Amino acid sequence: MNAEKIAKLKAQVESLQGLLIRAYAKFLFFRPMMVNDPLNERISNEGRHTGFSQLRNWLYWDFIQELVKLCDDSDDRTPSIRQLKKALAEPAILASLKEQFSHRTWPPVKGNDLRIAQYFQEREEEELRLSFDETYRRFQRSSAELLSSSALTGYVTIRNKLIAHNELQKSDAGYTFFDIKVLKLKYGQERKTLEMARDVVDDLDLLVRNSSFVWDSFLKQETEDVCKFWSIEEIEPPLIDAKSTTESKERERVSP
Repeated sequence: MNAEKIAKLKAQVESLQGLLIRAYAKFLFFRPMMVNDPLNERISNEGRHTGFSQLRNWLYWDFIQELVKLCDDSDDRTPSIRQLKKALAEPAILASLKEQFSHRTWPPVKGNDLRIAQYFQEREEEELRLSFDETYRRFQRSSAELLSSSALTGYVTIRNKLIAHNELQKSDAGYTFFDIKVLKLKYGQERKTLEMARDVVDDLDLLVRNSSFVWDSFLKQETEDVCKFWSIEEIEPPLIDAKSTTESKERERVSP
């Protein structure tokens, strides 16, 4: 039974990694629309700012819905961080994964070298078990932080009340759609949430499949494609302190 469950887990984590890659591709595509001032100025000068803003909002909320599914979907048929966190909490499953993670196939050794080989094999497997435990502890901490974050909680509320269901609420003026401004979400939080999800999924991939994704080459290629599409030099123009300046600007901009 454990073998079947682990095979299913591996397939789910592989699918989750694919969903994360797709979410990153979407994020990188609309990111210049949010933070690249030369691009926004060019679009405005060309008289296309209204349509550009509408497209940016559509892409933004489509990405938010993708991010919520990736992190918090509760449907048993859909892999999500929340679902896989629950699956890994089963002691028997975790023990089987730990055994698979720490086991390595060594070439056959005979004679006087057998005892030495066994010593190094046992030592390596012990180190791998310790590495598994540390990765699992990190996964537990980071996944709990992600799933309880105010940003993700707000995005889940938006998905449920506005994007998925268009919930109406009674007000003094009659019935109106849910006002997302009460959640006090801001541009930039979606990036931090995505980065948190990436760390969690990377740990899941390591724990369940003993695998890792080569992010550097993917991000490099995606960035080149995005820059080519928008005819820009970089997604975010270079600044004296790019990270702090961009985050400062984003904190001032409330999500649409």
